Amino acid sequence: MENRNNAMAKLSWKEKVSFASGDLGIQFLFSVMSAYLLVYYTNYAGVGAGMVATIMFVSKIMDAFSDIVMGAVQEKTAKAGAKARPWIKRIFIPYGISAILLFSVPDFSGSLAKGVYVFITYNLFCTIMYTMIAIPYNSLGALITQNDKERETIGLLRSIFTTIVSTIINSFTMTFIGWAGGTKASWTIVISVFAVISMVAFWFTYRNTEERVIVEDEDDSRNSSKLSLGENLKLLFQNKYWFITTIIAVCTNFVIAANTGTMFYYLANVVGNPGSVAICGMLLSMPMLVLIPLSQPFVAKIGKRNMLAIGMLIMAGARVFVFMAGTNLFMVYVGTFLFSVGTATAWVAGPMLCDTVEYGEWKTGVRQEGFIMSAQSFGQKVGTALGTAMIGWILAWTGFDGMAKVQSATALIGIQIDYIWLTVGVSVFGAIILFAFYHLDKEYPQIVKELQERNEKAA
Repeated sequence: MENRNNAMAKLSWKEKVSFASGDLGIQFLFSVMSAYLLVYYTNYAGVGAGMVATIMFVSKIMDAFSDIVMGAVQEKTAKAGAKARPWIKRIFIPYGISAILLFSVPDFSGSLAKGVYVFITYNLFCTIMYTMIAIPYNSLGALITQNDKERETIGLLRSIFTTIVSTIINSFTMTFIGWAGGTKASWTIVISVFAVISMVAFWFTYRNTEERVIVEDEDDSRNSSKLSLGENLKLLFQNKYWFITTIIAVCTNFVIAANTGTMFYYLANVVGNPGSVAICGMLLSMPMLVLIPLSQPFVAKIGKRNMLAIGMLIMAGARVFVFMAGTNLFMVYVGTFLFSVGTATAWVAGPMLCDTVEYGEWKTGVRQEGFIMSAQSFGQKVGTALGTAMIGWILAWTGFDGMAKVQSATALIGIQIDYIWLTVGVSVFGAIILFAFYHLDKEYPQIVKELQERNEKAA
């Protein structure tokens, strides 16, 4: 039996902002790791690029499946009103410390010792600590409210905070490193500051949020914490909307990896202006600070599914526009801005994933926040891994030579495939999946109503 006292109530702005600040906690460390860890390893710590690539590839395989394990652990350790928040309290300090260790490679004389250190600290941060805090944090979004409008608002706030952090990380990290001396030790100093900010942000999340959707009946055989991993996974795969949102998460993060991983190659070799990377980077992130809040009224009118699908089609169209622009830099900038318009709708994926929790409970009788929210992290990791791998395979297949001053015609085609056509194909595919199979926006109000009626009868 579940008690949903005040689960549909409006949240205070203090709680909304405090919850969304968890994205500051996650992104200050995860974003800098994604964007600059390779640079730190190869240019400052003296770790070979080949060794780093091998370690990251092997670790990503382990990392992707750690989400399901953490989802199971969270379900098994859940208590009434304390399913997600206790994990945030336990892990936010170790999460920050693990990031500092990640950017503190000792001056070992041998490459093997460095490789072992990188393997241990990379997996400590990504596979263990990030997973142990990201899964509960994402679950908390489904536990503090069942009000879909409130979920939209906190999803919007999360995207705004993520955009702010991404802009800071992408635009100013190297400046901060320079201020700190421009040495290997400078990275430890800067990351330590980021870690403190992360820990403070997570403390606000823990301190000022409340889990209102509560499982009270400890003897309920349909409680996910009473079921085995196999039984939970069997029920999870009956949730068609969870499966769809996982596919979309893979598609979205594939596109992000393809975009960030090949933007420099495209601008430097196809457009012929490597200096334009900074402006394109700003055009991708800064407009979203305005576009994301402006998108919320449209979500109320056309629904989350339609908004996300339209955004994916805009991203695809923007990439075709960039292709047609050729070497016209101004038009490339316009296309980049249009791409930002499309990505400004991606925030609705979070509320959509939260909605699948109620659908799964309605469908199977079991509420599985931990397992369902693992989709967001799992999709991020799998999508990023696939996108990064595909980029490298295509560049290698088409004969790209990083040391060459001028790339061959086939290499230029490979860069265009990576930057333009992978994004077009995957974005269109995601939009088709959403339009054809995702109908939860219309079904959700009736599902919540029926769940409330069930619990009133059970009471």
